[in-house]
Amino acid sequence: MTNKSEEQTLTEQAVTAMRDAVRHVVEDHRRRNRPLATWENGQVVYRHPDSGQVVKEVHVPYMIKPENKIRESER
Repeated sequence: MTNKSEEQTLTEQAVTAMRDAVRHVVEDHRRRNRPLATWENGQVVYRHPDSGQVVKEVHVPYMIKPENKIRESER
């Protein structure tokens, strides 16, 4: 039987780890009643974790280089 981490690619594991880390930070700040510092339009913005607009995820498609575009040093 394979577990979930064996079924995920390294990139998927990294994204999952980042999401978990962000979730834990938001929970910690909420518990301590501390604002979260975020980056918005080139400026640091402090928001309370309960404001509902703390973390917005922007989906960016990942591109894989075609095999013929990979340099010899990258192999």
